[in-house]
Amino acid sequence: LCPPSRERAMAAGVVHAANHTAFGVPSPRVSRRGSLGAARRWNENSIFVGAHRKQVASAPLGRATAAASAVDDDVPELPDYDIVQLGSLEVSAMALSLRGWVGGSDEANTYVAAVDRGFTLLGVHAPSELALAREYGHYWSLSDASSLPGVRPPVVYAVIEVGVPDGPSVAESMQAHSIAAGGATPDVACLRPAKGADLSAVAQSVATAIELGACPAVIAVDGYASVDLEHLVTTLNRNVPDARVAFNRVAFSLANNAVALAVLETCKRLDVGVVACDPLGNGACVTDATHPEHDVGQVQLLSFLGAMVGGGVQRSPTQVGLNWVISKGCVPEIETRMPTRVWECGGGMLWRLDENAVGIVDERCAATGGGEGGGEALA
Repeated sequence: LCPPSRERAMAAGVVHAANHTAFGVPSPRVSRRGSLGAARRWNENSIFVGAHRKQVASAPLGRATAAASAVDDDVPELPDYDIVQLGSLEVSAMALSLRGWVGGSDEANTYVAAVDRGFTLLGVHAPSELALAREYGHYWSLSDASSLPGVRPPVVYAVIEVGVPDGPSVAESMQAHSIAAGGATPDVACLRPAKGADLSAVAQSVATAIELGACPAVIAVDGYASVDLEHLVTTLNRNVPDARVAFNRVAFSLANNAVALAVLETCKRLDVGVVACDPLGNGACVTDATHPEHDVGQVQLLSFLGAMVGGGVQRSPTQVGLNWVISKGCVPEIETRMPTRVWECGGGMLWRLDENAVGIVDERCAATGGGEGGGEALA
């Protein structure tokens, strides 16, 4: 956990955001509904707080002092939600991963930006991240925006390793994770099999943990193959009929989809949702021009489609690439610590590529071997 001094500073930053931006206040200077948000229009005298730009004087003030002095009396506004069904859950069409977060000021602002942008699904990968997510959620609950009619509180899922050979049961793993998180528990436990795990034994252990009340009845899994997912669902249906697998977390993107498509079909048949990790490819190779597997022609195509489908607003290749993942029935999980990035990625929600556009992108993937890079630039 954070040292007391840093923890107090972190809390002060989130409290300021809650009190002065209300996690949903539109800036009178920059439209909150712009597809790329305020992030693209910063300057050195601007401070990013809750997805809005706040202008401050160019006096010799520290950034923390300037941020604390920013005042906004606007009334909180309900975020624009893009809600999809993820198994038995209703969540935002995009998820934010808090992997590696330690409570810095950029991360606090990223949390605020995500809530303001309409993200309702948050993923954590370590007990300390779960504790941090719960602390941020507590401060959000104190804001005016949290009491708006129709507001949706964030849903937190935690990736928890289970099934270590000769190791603890699922119930014991859940308990140990909660203790390490300072008593915090996730809304959804996303169970990741350990290396060498006996997945048949894990399925039975999950059912036992749910029966004992040590695990929520709604769970998720990470990286399950079709046959293993089917066995888990069958085991739960037989032993704890009320239990549900909300989603399977798998790698899926324009650059990595050939193998995952079979898993997606199984998930659809079992009424299990899909959270797509690495939705822009390993190392963001879909949009990162410096990546050795970057496909220049593909990103040109995404940019072209972004101009065609944006309704007068240019959608970035990142937004189009993420929207393609959504159009395939998945919830892309983005990983960032920067509010600018979460604001841009969030612009991939609230609209959909039509069938023709999806088909064009699919054809490009097929022509380049499933998006494995090396494609030529479009003429």
